[in-house]
Amino acid sequence: MLTDGQMEEVAERFEEAGAEGNGHGWEALAESVVQRRAPDLVDDLSFTSESGPFAVNSTNLDALRRLASILHPAYHDEALLRALLRDAGPGLLA
Repeated sequence: MLTDGQMEEVAERFEEAGAEGNGHGWEALAESVVQRRAPDLVDDLSFTSESGPFAVNSTNLDALRRLASILHPAYHDEALLRALLRDAGPGLLA
């Protein structure tokens, strides 16, 4: 789970990409990442974000770890986050 306060730290990157940096924006980014980089996880992940927190659930711990292994570095690496947002495109992030 990613809280409102944590999302505020990188919200500007989302705004630059034409997306909202809230739970829904992170969810859209995560869905894009899964579709493009780990399509085998689609059926294992359940997104339950709200406008505030970003949340994803699964009974498959490995699926959560794999998604986290992509999103966690992006949260801490501005260039990587920008690249993932660019790859997602405005259609997916809208």
